[in-house]
Amino acid sequence: ASFTYEPATLEIVAPGTLTSVQDYPGRTGYWAIGVPPSGPMDHLSFRLANRAVGNAEGTAGLEMTLAGPTIKFHAATVACLSGADMRATLDDVPLEPGAPFEVAKGQVLKCGAIQGPGLRTYLAIRGGIDVPDYLGSMSTFTLGQFGGHGGRALRTGDVLHLAFAEAGASTALPDGNVPVFAKHWDIAVLYGPHGAPEFFTPEDIATFFATDWKVHYNSARTGVRLIGPAPKWARADGGEAGLHPSNIHDNAYAIGAVDFTG
Repeated sequence: ASFTYEPATLEIVAPGTLTSVQDYPGRTGYWAIGVPPSGPMDHLSFRLANRAVGNAEGTAGLEMTLAGPTIKFHAATVACLSGADMRATLDDVPLEPGAPFEVAKGQVLKCGAIQGPGLRTYLAIRGGIDVPDYLGSMSTFTLGQFGGHGGRALRTGDVLHLAFAEAGASTALPDGNVPVFAKHWDIAVLYGPHGAPEFFTPEDIATFFATDWKVHYNSARTGVRLIGPAPKWARADGGEAGLHPSNIHDNAYAIGAVDFTG
């Protein structure tokens, strides 16, 4: 009669826009069979959150997109949020990003819509989340419907089990280690073989590097659509062979490649 059942679980009360289980470095090495890399989009913030709760930096945690979930904890633990600011609260008490916080049994974590720059926020929990390993990773791959929790984004009513992996002491991230987000990013670009003057005009390449491109809302983990000036091709057509410069045959696209289509 004195036994008290305390499951080491957390319950998804509301899932948010897109919340999934990820680990680092994720599922890599399977491009040859059509499986792109999985894992956290912002792996630095993900690893820092794990460091703050004493986990190994690759321990499975939650990636939350745009608007976060509401989570009820059924066991006491230590957690940390990092990444974009979701103005999260624990039992309505505001939480500081990058600082580990203790969670008591029954407490509710609410993550709201992101305030300011950034798109994703990460939740690390001491010991990690216990989900099956699939192809060497616990990361969710929604298109393939495997990994993570049922191969999908989390839904209302889902119950996740907490793992009991070894963890060290929790510690707040030191000043300067928490990434600062902004709305303008300078991106390093390696100039490839399909440039001017064979495919683009020199003026067009200069425009490409000087332009402030904007991210289109129709973007996903597998590709980011950019809004900017239309290309000025080196030739108006491809002659009798039909080899317009926009039509590159048998060309593999590397991760991070800029792809002009249409």
